Amino acid sequence: MKKLFSLLIITALSLSLCSCDALDGIKGIFAPDNDDEQTAAEPAPPGEITAGMTDFDIYNPLTTSSDTVSDICGFIFEPLFGMDVNMHIYGVLASSYEPDSDGRGMTIHLKQGVFWHDGRDFVAADAVYTTNMIKNGGTRYDKLVEPIESIWAVDNYTVYARFRRAVPNGAALFTFPIIRNGSMWETMPIGTGPFYMDYKGDLAAYDWHFGEKAAIDKIKIKQIPNMQKLLSLFDASVIDYASSEILDFSNYMPKSNSRVVDYVSNDMVFVGFNTLSAVFSDTAARRAVSYLIDRDNIVSNIYYSRAAASEYAINPSSYAAFDASKRHGADSDAAVMLLDEAGWKPNNNGVYVKTGKGTYFSVRILVNSESEERVRIAEELAEGMTALGMRAVVDKCGAAAFSSRLDAKNYDMFIGETELLPGGDITPLAATGYNCMGYSDAAVDTILAQLGTLNSEEDISSVSQMLYTKLWEDSPFAVICFLKRGIAVTSRLVWGVEPSVTGYVRYTEGWYVQ
Repeated sequence: MKKLFSLLIITALSLSLCSCDALDGIKGIFAPDNDDEQTAAEPAPPGEITAGMTDFDIYNPLTTSSDTVSDICGFIFEPLFGMDVNMHIYGVLASSYEPDSDGRGMTIHLKQGVFWHDGRDFVAADAVYTTNMIKNGGTRYDKLVEPIESIWAVDNYTVYARFRRAVPNGAALFTFPIIRNGSMWETMPIGTGPFYMDYKGDLAAYDWHFGEKAAIDKIKIKQIPNMQKLLSLFDASVIDYASSEILDFSNYMPKSNSRVVDYVSNDMVFVGFNTLSAVFSDTAARRAVSYLIDRDNIVSNIYYSRAAASEYAINPSSYAAFDASKRHGADSDAAVMLLDEAGWKPNNNGVYVKTGKGTYFSVRILVNSESEERVRIAEELAEGMTALGMRAVVDKCGAAAFSSRLDAKNYDMFIGETELLPGGDITPLAATGYNCMGYSDAAVDTILAQLGTLNSEEDISSVSQMLYTKLWEDSPFAVICFLKRGIAVTSRLVWGVEPSVTGYVRYTEGWYVQ
């Protein structure tokens, strides 16, 4: 029956596209609606919501350049693994995994009895094909597969991946959507998810989804000409959700019939130190600057509470997070004590000089001029450092020059922002030979490698605390905060919308409509 149902879907799709080129047919379905005069929502049928879409290009979840198309793909396609708001990894298309003893490989067992919307079996070749497509580059998920050296199918329901290095929480790399082996995208998208695309180009609940059937019956897709129109239609409850890629939640006030569901993203803002420089080769100098960062003030007054303060390079929402001090305010007394103990003394002009070396505490703070928030952080930090006797000036430049100077280590310190991998792997920030700060420590390298061998959340939490405590002591960088993201939904969506670092549209069979 399942195969017959799926064949009927494919037949209907073929008939709808037979009179023109397939891709042109798809784009024709999604021509912008001519309903600019519509300013209020019409009552939606029970069990139905409306999704807004702009800039339609292709329903390939890997290569689409449209954020709204990517969100819609979240209803259709599924990953091997997902992560909830507290960073717990759970199987979606995968049932379990085992890391190798050296942390450089992983065996992934796939669920059986999973079918694509056209009735074909989901098998290991699909996961291998998708991973290799991303490894070829040019997708939304290139960063996820960078640590993956190779991948192959052991059998129809087992995949083995080999990593370039030990990877903590390696299963979190496989949170990208899986496409079918050999997908060419001449016709409608075919996934394994709780929703399939019907011949009208809307989404309908898939009766034979391997998990629970979606609580929502139908998702109408409304093509919208631009983001401004999309925002107005959301405010009018014509469409039912909009992510922070569209809405600026730092100044957007949702109306009474909508709400915002936030999560703490893996976008981390931090101060980086050139550990090879005259001043910051001294650990005490780096830690002293870290003590001058008023993280709570930055979160409140620069990010308007759209961030979570942290002193450690671990997502504050993670089950493995810890913060023994919870001291996010600046502590100039602690900074002065550190400098004094390390031999930094103020001269007659009140500027710190390293005793016996004649090294002046005089630095430039490099910052990308295209980020207003990071420029403000640099300016406030420079002001606080200078007031204490550390000469600091802000050195602003464009994004390309900023990146080039980091690579060349042509800086003293910088204000940076990076998106950590979903599993929180900080190898690019802390491991020898990976980071741009010249930092190297054998103990940190050992702990990172050890994390890659662990499967138990209890063990991961324990070893993570060792890692972040060591990094706080060495301070090759100073974490400021993690940015918040979110999705706004109308009153029709009453339950189940829980975005996480793996996507705004996630676990959609659990979305409930009023």
